[in-house]
Amino acid sequence: MSTISLSTFLAEFEEITVDAVERWIAAILAHAAALHVYDHRLYPREPERQASAEHLHDAWRQWVEDAEAVLAQARTLGRRDGEITGFEALRDEIGFKKAMLRMPPALIARRREQVMRGEVYSAEEVRRELRAGSRR
Repeated sequence: MSTISLSTFLAEFEEITVDAVERWIAAILAHAAALHVYDHRLYPREPERQASAEHLHDAWRQWVEDAEAVLAQARTLGRRDGEITGFEALRDEIGFKKAMLRMPPALIARRREQVMRGEVYSAEEVRRELRAGSRR
């Protein structure tokens, strides 16, 4: 892997063709497919697997950065989204991954520990609180 970010690399080239953008999109989507193979390890129950989960989370963070750089290059072409092969799929995947990145493995591990300790609320308790809050 290169030490230069994809956003820096792509920015060095002033013009890009539709063909090049479509190849970058295909490559970044293939990278996502390869990372997806490990998604089942993102939120482990075993503490000894937490470090690997954090590494996977970091890999997805880097992927999002690279994918957004490719998307930005695609937008410079001035085409509609559907005119560039894979554009919409990449845009959607970025959105899904950005949402996932807001839930790091350490946070989910803490939430799981809370559940194990019984520090949870039933749906009825939440409903009651919400109703009481709206009357105040």
